[in-house]
Amino acid sequence: MNKKNTTSAAAELTLRVQENDTLLKFLLEKITDRSKTKVREILKSGRVVVNDMSTTAFDFLLQKGDTVRVLPKPKLMQQGGINNSNLDILYEDHDVVVINKKEGLLSVGTIGDKENTAYHIVNMHVKKEGRNRHIYVVHRLDRKTSGVMMFAKSMAARDFFRNDWSNVVVERSYYAVVEGVPQYKKDTIKSYLTEDKMLKIHSSFINNGGQFAVTNYEVLQNNEEFSLVKCNLDTGRKNQIRVQMSAIGHPVAGDAKYDAKTNPLKRVCLHAATLQFVHPKTGKLMKFEVPVPGGFFKIVK
Repeated sequence: MNKKNTTSAAAELTLRVQENDTLLKFLLEKITDRSKTKVREILKSGRVVVNDMSTTAFDFLLQKGDTVRVLPKPKLMQQGGINNSNLDILYEDHDVVVINKKEGLLSVGTIGDKENTAYHIVNMHVKKEGRNRHIYVVHRLDRKTSGVMMFAKSMAARDFFRNDWSNVVVERSYYAVVEGVPQYKKDTIKSYLTEDKMLKIHSSFINNGGQFAVTNYEVLQNNEEFSLVKCNLDTGRKNQIRVQMSAIGHPVAGDAKYDAKTNPLKRVCLHAATLQFVHPKTGKLMKFEVPVPGGFFKIVK
């Protein structure tokens, strides 16, 4: 008797492909506790990952040996969740809070805007636990970037991340739609980044005293105009992916600041999909993933 596959909202479902098939047909056969309509909705939502690539394509061709993962649906916390359309809480405990930030929302305040920020929204939520409770910034996402972001909830947790970021943060992966097709399907970009008086970052492949930055990218899918790339960061510099992809002649679509000529989704097409880190108190490895916006895949069809 075959074991029934269920798609619990709180658990990830992992499936192994035994023979070549199309993705939707495969999911309909394997997910037996949902209607065909619900299975289509799961795929449309971007919660399906084939090997390391998220996809919404019903006709995506699967090969024998592929791994298909169905990610749990991101949910607000059952108690004390944030009622805000710009972010969701993915996870929270006494030490960290992990969110899914929408594009357009500042991570932290500026001189002109201190309240319309992820920091302010989450901080006000945490203050409900007690007058002296608040959050601490350990990293940021650009205003125009969506995806996974984390705050610390104690000074000890903040220092844990700040003092050993490169070792305790195991993975930070981003998906971007860039203009054109990079020469190499997989490559590493290494350059030095400096910021000018207009707050624009510049990349130099010669050491000019700037911050050293390393981005590993892989082209997952492309057409003649655009490429979908997955980027893993070895360093976390301001505007790093946007600057370095532009420096090799393939700016992120929608990113006029860094020389993009197109804007197919009326946003900068950059999304922080994965954050994996060592928990500051338990030492356990924790991984959070959020679906890539479905529009990214439509652009590169």
